[in-house]
Amino acid sequence: MTAAFEYLAGRRNFFVGTLLLFSLSLALSKSAMNILIGVVYLSVFYFMLRDRSFRGSVIRNVKQPLLLPFILYIMVALIGLFFTERPADGIGILNKMAGMVLVYLMVSTLLDAMDRGRGAFSSAERLLAAYTIGIFFLDIIALLTYAGFIGHKKLMLPLAPLHVHHIWFSNLNAIGLYAAAAFLLFPHRQRTKKIDGAVALFMLISLACIALSLSRTAWFGLLLTSLIMTALLSFMTRNRKPFLLALLAIMGASLLLYGFSPFVQYRISMIYSDIANYVSGYEVATSLGARFLMWKAAFLMFLSNPLVGVGTGDYVLTMNRYMASGEFPGFLAEYNQPHNMYLFALATNGLLGLAALLFIFYRSFTFSIPVLGNPETGQRALGFLAVATTVHFMIAGLTDSFFNIQILRYTFAFVTGVSIRNSLRSSPEA
Repeated sequence: MTAAFEYLAGRRNFFVGTLLLFSLSLALSKSAMNILIGVVYLSVFYFMLRDRSFRGSVIRNVKQPLLLPFILYIMVALIGLFFTERPADGIGILNKMAGMVLVYLMVSTLLDAMDRGRGAFSSAERLLAAYTIGIFFLDIIALLTYAGFIGHKKLMLPLAPLHVHHIWFSNLNAIGLYAAAAFLLFPHRQRTKKIDGAVALFMLISLACIALSLSRTAWFGLLLTSLIMTALLSFMTRNRKPFLLALLAIMGASLLLYGFSPFVQYRISMIYSDIANYVSGYEVATSLGARFLMWKAAFLMFLSNPLVGVGTGDYVLTMNRYMASGEFPGFLAEYNQPHNMYLFALATNGLLGLAALLFIFYRSFTFSIPVLGNPETGQRALGFLAVATTVHFMIAGLTDSFFNIQILRYTFAFVTGVSIRNSLRSSPEA
């Protein structure tokens, strides 16, 4: 028995170390992420063949809360392959979805299989710490680039370090902020003043990078998610004072930022000019103008086949036909998705696709809100992170198809894998 325990403990150290590397690489390297996923799955299969106890532990924990929603999401896309004219593009979409599921199962199953209760919570904390450290490194690279110490982009905005698109960069920081806020809001006995100071420093740098990213998607997502989470916590505690104070603080900070930052003023003013141009009939390749046209085209695709859409992978093909007919301007050819995850689901997979997408979010809420509201489990920080991440993706998904972007869909799968697991409902912290 002792030998078996030592064997499993050795496997636990290996997998925790590999998952820590994966968490660190999420914000820094797509290639490293893919390699580490492969290493983890090959290792799992190898150890399952060699050891019955490890095999049984993995099998017992593979049925995780978001597994069914993710499978239904893939099944709907698979149905859409029967309607696509470009099977290769459809298979590419399926591959993206499968990668997201692999990340979720990798994190959630291994955390629960290694040990439940405090051990799993401690491992989850380490993974989230590694994730935020990776974002911190990316932020430092971005600020050094902006200051002119790295590369040749001194004082150039928006911030986009290591070829990470500024919208992706800012939304990664937003999820990192929710992880940091969860850590500060729900104290844990391993915390120290030095750790709290490091978390606060990360939050300040992260907020600065979000501001300098010029991503209105991240700005509005962070603003609305903060208000919603504050309102939710106030409702759960039946105390309106924190909500009112937070509301004043958030609105005050937003007004100050708008009042004293020329580039924020410029980005906000562009909203009105883009809308005015679109309403006036000018088909200009502006940020919002292009989105309005793509949303219109996506809705037309949905109307052509409301139940299953035009087919998985056929968005670009159908858009090209619209442009060839002169119905839409040619500059839309540079986009491979309509910058709205709900309309993208409707366009390519119809009502079935939208229902499958919403079911993922619904299941996230039905699992995480009870965890957030139950102080006896000791896992409220993870419940907060899961709810905040889901809310942010739902809001930001109105102006971008986040599940089409690897770094963001892997982030969603990673965060939900850490914070939406079976053990979090039943195992109070030791």
